[in-house]
Amino acid sequence: MDTVNSSAVCHSSGRVVSNLLLALAYLMLGLSFSATGLHDQIVPLWLPAGLALAVVLRHGFSLLPGVWLGSLSVNLILPNGWVLPEQTHLLTALVIATGASVQTALAAWLIDRLKIDPLVPAREHWMLRYLLFAGVLTCTINATLGTLAVTYINQSGGSLGLMLDWVSWWLGDSFGTVFGTPLFLSLLPATRADSAPRRWILSIRLLGTLLALVVINQYYLAHLSSLLERSFRQDVQLIDARIQATIQQNLRDLTRLEQQIASRPDLTAQEFRDLVSARMQNNPALRAYSWDPLVPRSEREAFEQRTRELLGDPDYAIYGESPPSEQVLIPVQFVEPLEQNRAALGFNLYSLEDRRCWVLQAQTRGQAVATGILNLTQAPDEPGLLILQPVYRQMGSELLQSRRELLGFIVGVFTVDQFFEAALQESGIRHINLRAAERFGETFYDRVSPVAEPVRLSQIFPLLLAQQEWQVEAVAGPDYLADHPISQALYLQVLLVGIGALASLLIVSMYNRERLLVAQVQQQTRDLAWQARHDDLTELPNRTRMQELLTQWLQNPERPFALLFIDLDRFKLINDSLGHQVGDRLLQVLAQQMRAETPEDCELFRMGGDEFILLVPGEAKRGIAEAQRLLLIAGRSYTVGEHSLQLTASIGISLCPAHGRDANSLIKHADTAMYRAKSRGKDRYELYSEQLTSDAMHSFSVEQDLRQALQEEQLVLHYQPQFRLSDGGLCGLEALVRWQHPQRGLLGPDQFIPLAEETQLIVPLGWQVIDQACRQLAHWLEQGFDVPLVAINISPQQLLQADFIARLNALVDGFGLERRRIELEITESMIQQDPDFVIQQLQRLRLSGYHLALDDFGTGFSSLDRLKYLPLNRLKIDKSFTRDIGRNPKDEAVILTVIALGRSLGVEVLAEGVETEKQHDFLKAHQCNSMQGFLKGKPVPAELVSLSRRSQFA
Repeated sequence: MDTVNSSAVCHSSGRVVSNLLLALAYLMLGLSFSATGLHDQIVPLWLPAGLALAVVLRHGFSLLPGVWLGSLSVNLILPNGWVLPEQTHLLTALVIATGASVQTALAAWLIDRLKIDPLVPAREHWMLRYLLFAGVLTCTINATLGTLAVTYINQSGGSLGLMLDWVSWWLGDSFGTVFGTPLFLSLLPATRADSAPRRWILSIRLLGTLLALVVINQYYLAHLSSLLERSFRQDVQLIDARIQATIQQNLRDLTRLEQQIASRPDLTAQEFRDLVSARMQNNPALRAYSWDPLVPRSEREAFEQRTRELLGDPDYAIYGESPPSEQVLIPVQFVEPLEQNRAALGFNLYSLEDRRCWVLQAQTRGQAVATGILNLTQAPDEPGLLILQPVYRQMGSELLQSRRELLGFIVGVFTVDQFFEAALQESGIRHINLRAAERFGETFYDRVSPVAEPVRLSQIFPLLLAQQEWQVEAVAGPDYLADHPISQALYLQVLLVGIGALASLLIVSMYNRERLLVAQVQQQTRDLAWQARHDDLTELPNRTRMQELLTQWLQNPERPFALLFIDLDRFKLINDSLGHQVGDRLLQVLAQQMRAETPEDCELFRMGGDEFILLVPGEAKRGIAEAQRLLLIAGRSYTVGEHSLQLTASIGISLCPAHGRDANSLIKHADTAMYRAKSRGKDRYELYSEQLTSDAMHSFSVEQDLRQALQEEQLVLHYQPQFRLSDGGLCGLEALVRWQHPQRGLLGPDQFIPLAEETQLIVPLGWQVIDQACRQLAHWLEQGFDVPLVAINISPQQLLQADFIARLNALVDGFGLERRRIELEITESMIQQDPDFVIQQLQRLRLSGYHLALDDFGTGFSSLDRLKYLPLNRLKIDKSFTRDIGRNPKDEAVILTVIALGRSLGVEVLAEGVETEKQHDFLKAHQCNSMQGFLKGKPVPAELVSLSRRSQFA
């Protein structure tokens, strides 16, 4: 039993000794690092917090009393030194010590519970949890308790404000736990003998980093302290200069007023107001101006009566009597601003002894004199002063006989508060307070706030004011310290704490690299798996993930859903015109917006390019609703760099199980429906139907037949004559292409030209048309027929070919034709695609000798500015205007405008689609040059064209 008791006593004694040693170490470490902050008890590099946490982690919660005792000791000594603490300081230290103990206990419990010991972490992602739970969150406990206690109980000096003090305290404890805990854990005995050498390396690295951080912090604090003192001296000089400038401005103003009043002593109240108003507006230090003339006793009643009339004030009277020995009065006759200073009207300066003294001094010196500090008549509760400027009138015309006669005084009235506040405000210096006293007198102005500790920055400078001398003391207030560079030390300390925490975590991470290697490999595996199923650009699930998820959805036959195939309209134009970087960024923004607004039960995928797929659970109604929502999203304006871009989308919808029970069928049918939406004008959705498949098959069949038709030359030309309206003579033939289909018969251009343009077959088709037209023209000319010209329609894709002109010249010259007999027709839409290049191509064609015409004029949106640069021979009015002649005055107005435009440009005008005599007569009456239409001739094969023989003399 004795052995057991002895063991318990020894264990208890050892625990007490351990707690005392911990408290001593905490105290010594705290005193050592107290100089790293701006406040006695708020230190941004507080390593004792790390020491406490490390010891409790290794040796248990039994050492928490040592933490409490160490924190109590250091917070008693820092604000008081080694003297007996005040009651408020004792209470503050108790609160801080309790907060430190609770904070340490909670952090140790969380580290143990979450298995995030920095030297032996048991979790893969330990670092973030350690930073968060051991530092950021738990350190808010003592930061809150300590800051509140220091601010509201202790009320010690040096505070940067409650919030900044809280941040600084929180940073100090966070630095101590995040950086200091690994450091002290590495210095404590190792749990495994084989890790001791590595721990010493860890300790050296952490100690070296700590030393660098402390040196940088102390150097920066010393530098900022020097900057603050220099800045304060400069600010005081600026305030002094501003006050002196205010004084000189007022003295100059009084001198100018003295000169103006001397020239007209019998001025009226309005004249006085006009003289002083401008100066008062620009002088915030001034309270009032008054005119105080010398009035002999014998003229008192007459003066009062005259002043009543001038002021319009029947109650005006002089008050305050001059001494019997004095035969003059110096009353206030005028004062401005009047309403705020009405109480001063009539006051006799000679009635008070101190005023008489300063009046005599000003009269003797003949210049402005400032009074001592006094209570003003109009503001008896505020200290103020007067500046008396004597006003003299020169008597006598000759120099030797001239003398000066004192007329009175122009008086500047000032309140001390207003004087100093105006000077401080104009200087732009904030948070410097002033205290002023008369020379060898008492303080009359004091705005210096009492502080708990001696003022750190102050400076005294003399101030001379019209024969008066003041001693002014400038004192930096607490807000001045917070507003100047010394307060910015907190920002550096934030940076240092961040760097220290990151350095500590990096060093400890290197220490644990073997342990973390497996976790990194596992993370990389997960990342690769994610990348394999997601799109790199938009981070949406990709085609692979879509196939996986679609397969899962299809495994449940009872679950209907819709598949929406989304394709952005004309997105290639953005890539081609603005570049792929803009296009990619637009895809990212649009995908982000679609993903943000996609319901949780739907799945959005990017298939590639500008194609997306959305899986929507439910019936067709739900799928249509989601399609409408997506159209609205795509139609919004999106800002990408300096561009504001707006898109439309075409959406195809297929339904499961109605349109298929496998992924390929659903995707194919939705794709088919999407193309139907594009063909119907884009910016819409289409629900798949079997008819769409039939239409798609038909389009594919026609495309294949057209390719064969080009190979077998199944295309034929019909020719429609063009006639002059002046004499009805033939002026040309327009070659119109037809397709002699083996099974379907003769097809018009509307049944295959749009498909040829969509499939890029329009270029070989166009060359066949040109070849046939040239061949037929050459044949007619050989037979002796008179053919003025043959008009051939040129597609945009053909004209935009770089070698178009060279190839055309070779073909026309090969048939031995004059190029003037070939008219090339272009449309307005062709000009809009690439205006500059098209104009350049047309000019080359014109120089080559070809006849050029603008077809379907009026149906597009041609720029008249560009039209004047087109080397045209002919404008062709579209038949949509011609058909309504006699029925629609607006169409007639357009026709007349085009005729006038052609006449002004020197271009022939031809009207298409003329089918009635009324149309013919209207065009002829208004001097249209030529026409074509069913009235005079329909398109017919070459053998049916009626031509006249050329004269042998032609």
